[in-house]
Amino acid sequence: MENSVWKTGDTCFVITNKKKRRTAEYKVLSFDGRYYFLESRTGSRINASSSRMFRSKEAAAASLG
Repeated sequence: MENSVWKTGDTCFVITNKKKRRTAEYKVLSFDGRYYFLESRTGSRINASSSRMFRSKEAAAASLG
C-alpha cells in the first residue's frame, strides 16, 4: 500500500543513499510506464522506481531496516 499509485504533483520521499540512510523530498512530474520523473525543491530532477518512493520520511527510513 505504501507504494500505491502516484499522481502528477504528489510529494514523495525517495531513498537517495541506503548506506547513509538518506532521503529527499521530491514532487512527481510524470510517469513513463516504468519510472517516475521527479523534481526536488532545489530543481534537481531524477528518475525513480516506485520501490524507492514513500509517502513520508518516516516510512522511507523504516524501509531501510
